[in-house]
Amino acid sequence: MKKLMKKLGASLGTKGWRAGAYSVFAAVLVIAMAVVANLAVQALPAAVTQLDMTDEKLYTLSQGTKQTLAGLDRDVDIYWLVEPGMENTTMEQVLLRYAQFDRVTVTSVDPVRYPGFAAEYTDESVTENSLIVACGERSMYIPYESVWTYSDYDMYSYYLTYYGSEYLDVFAGEGKITGAIGYVTSGELPTVYYLTGHGETGVSDDVLDAMALENVQTESLNLLTADAVPEDCAALALFGPVNDLTEREAEILSAYMEGGGQLLVTTAYTAADMPNLTALLERFGLELLSGCVMEDDSRYYRYGYIDLILPQIGAHPITAPLREGAYSVLMPDSQGMVLAGTIPEGVTVTPLLESSMTSYLKQNLEGLSGYDRAEGDRTGSFVLAAASEDGPSGARLVVFGSTRFMEADFSDMVSGAGLDLFLNGVNWLCRQETGISIHPKLLTGDYLTFDEGTAGVLKVGLTAVIPALFLAAGLVIYVRRRRR
Repeated sequence: MKKLMKKLGASLGTKGWRAGAYSVFAAVLVIAMAVVANLAVQALPAAVTQLDMTDEKLYTLSQGTKQTLAGLDRDVDIYWLVEPGMENTTMEQVLLRYAQFDRVTVTSVDPVRYPGFAAEYTDESVTENSLIVACGERSMYIPYESVWTYSDYDMYSYYLTYYGSEYLDVFAGEGKITGAIGYVTSGELPTVYYLTGHGETGVSDDVLDAMALENVQTESLNLLTADAVPEDCAALALFGPVNDLTEREAEILSAYMEGGGQLLVTTAYTAADMPNLTALLERFGLELLSGCVMEDDSRYYRYGYIDLILPQIGAHPITAPLREGAYSVLMPDSQGMVLAGTIPEGVTVTPLLESSMTSYLKQNLEGLSGYDRAEGDRTGSFVLAAASEDGPSGARLVVFGSTRFMEADFSDMVSGAGLDLFLNGVNWLCRQETGISIHPKLLTGDYLTFDEGTAGVLKVGLTAVIPALFLAAGLVIYVRRRRR
């Protein structure tokens, strides 16, 4: 035994033993570091460990959403109604980003296992991957179908007609979720009063519903029976009047705007004179023209119809998301405007949409057999939408030259950009600028397509030639080493 212990002691002091001990120690240290690193990574939010590698930053939350979530002072619950294994990948990745904020909790709820859960929040029929956003006593249901739209109207119509399926490639989930969070956490929502009594064309229920999703309430108002604009009015709206304001209404509106009011106007062609409305707009640097704008440059109208204008989009917070996403806006039957000859001091006017320099104005449309350019038509670039702000009073005005550009029939032809533009204008007037920055994101990627011959060559190269080259290189290296 003594001899054995002596030999063992002697071997422990050898150079080989010390090298082996160092190797074992290093291996143990590396394993320990890997375990600690793995535990640390697992402790990080999934949104940090799962990076957004998409070109369009599909899963990255906008700055407006981040500001909204960072400023929450109440806890918000997002319930994801989905069966295990049926999760939509896009929805999952976006919800991971919301869950990283302290005040937001995302919980998956199996609607099959808990069929009565959604009934506590909504009377609607619940579909897979839908959401419920709740805070305290207030909640909002977001149907899964509402977070998808399409980028190509022709493609959408083709698939619907020939395949009976919808071609949906635009994800609007972030705007819906952030809007719902704003709704459930808000105290009093801003109210937009829309005026009546002038033969207004009005807006559809779809547009009013979209305003509600932007956390804006709407109420009608007739200034012929009201003494003044209600005190809780965040903004006034005048949708396509075909008759002019009365003198009394004009006085009420002028007083409201001089006191820092907010006004949205959509105009419609009418043969009636509109001196009071025209005077109100001139106070904010815009001259309203009698007639409809026709486009003569084929790059700026759609489907060969010169009255369906695709105008140039100007730079402004209202249009920023559309410009960044390279979207177009379709303006049908747009009434023309130009900047006033003299813009009042302190007023800043920004054209949002403009026709080309070759467009022209058609007046007295009744009885015309066509809209081709004729002698005497006014030509040049026309303002089709504008935003104006009076610095001293803080009053804001947004004017759109069309009453239908935000409706589904026309907005859907440009991926919903018309409705987005309208809602951005409403948010700007209501001082809800964070809502302006959230725009749906396109899911389609770029594809590399080859003809059959090229595909065959690549297949042979990738499956035979390249592996053979690597094998040959390996053999050459092996032979050279053997000869040394």
